[in-house]
Parts: sequence; structure tokens; C-alpha cells
Amino acid sequence: MTKLALFTRYRSAANGTAASGQQVKASLVRLLFTLLALAGWGAPLSAAELAAPTGPVVLSVTGQIQQTNADDQADFDYRLLQSLPQKEIRTGTPWTKGAHVYRGVLLSDMLARVGAQGNVMRAIALNDYHVDIPLQGLRNYPVLLATHQDGKQMRIRDKGPVWIVLPLDDYPELNTKKHHETMVWQLSSLDIR
Repeated sequence: MTKLALFTRYRSAANGTAASGQQVKASLVRLLFTLLALAGWGAPLSAAELAAPTGPVVLSVTGQIQQTNADDQADFDYRLLQSLPQKEIRTGTPWTKGAHVYRGVLLSDMLARVGAQGNVMRAIALNDYHVDIPLQGLRNYPVLLATHQDGKQMRIRDKGPVWIVLPLDDYPELNTKKHHETMVWQLSSLDIR
């Protein structure tokens, strides 16, 4: 059935005098969900198969995840990270002068993409620094897996290729030593527990 046919069918139902208000409302709700499904908006990010990286892996996600592309883990090269929805935040950090614009993938989008099911995330840097982060507390904030600072791709010497950036300026309650310790730069892997 085409979108036009669906619309016509439900429009007729909505304009008909024999239909009750509840029937019309139910028809409109079904129409909305049908249109969203036809547009591809009804599927969660994690529903599609995760492609294999073609370049050097910059981030691996392991542990309690449903979507993998390599030996029980999800590996992301730069191209795969960029294929996920991108977000920008402007914030200062204790390690930079003034506010900067960071761009990357929201942690929540990454966790949804791999079907993460744990309660704690261990963030591990290239130098093996690691910190265990309770996921419940982070779900209320737009935490960014930043790959760009001020429009430039971050290199290892610039805290890249991936840096966990908290929106400190927008959420002052995050601007504490405890939260600063979770802002792992040179991030290499996330282990969901």
C-alpha cells in the first residue's frame, strides 16, 4: 500500500461521521506509526548489523553488548564513528584554555548502537589509565565521545583520537574532580559491565 493510499484511507476514516472519536484517534496513531516505519524512523540504532572497520580501529566496545563485528566486540574505525549521528557541544575543561566546540558521537547513541546492557562502563585509555563509570548517572547528560575540537580532528597529542567530554559549562554539577576523572582522553576502549 502506498503512502498516499494509507493517507487517503485514514483521512477518510477521520472525516467519516460513523467513526467515533476513539476510532479516529486510533486510526491517526496507526497512521503516524506506519509513516514513521515507512520512513525508517521506527528502527533503533542497534537494529542494523554493525559493519566491520576498514581502517585502523580507534575505539573498541566490549562486554555486555549485543552488536559485534569482531570476536565478541564492536570495533570502530574513524569512518564508522563518523557514520553515527554527530553532535556538537561547547564547553571548557580543566585542561584547556577557554571554551571549545567538540564534535563526536553521544555516548548514549554509541551504547544504543552496540546494544549495551550493563550498569558500569570501564573507560580505558591508550596508556592503560582506566576508570569505572556508573552508566545510570551519565544517562541524564549529553556525554560526548569527541573526535573533533574546534572543527579539527583530534590527534593523539591533542587528547584524541577519542576523548570523553562532559558538558561542564551547561551542567555545573558535573564540574567536580570526581567527574573530571571520567573525562578519559586518548580513549581506546569501553568495557560494558
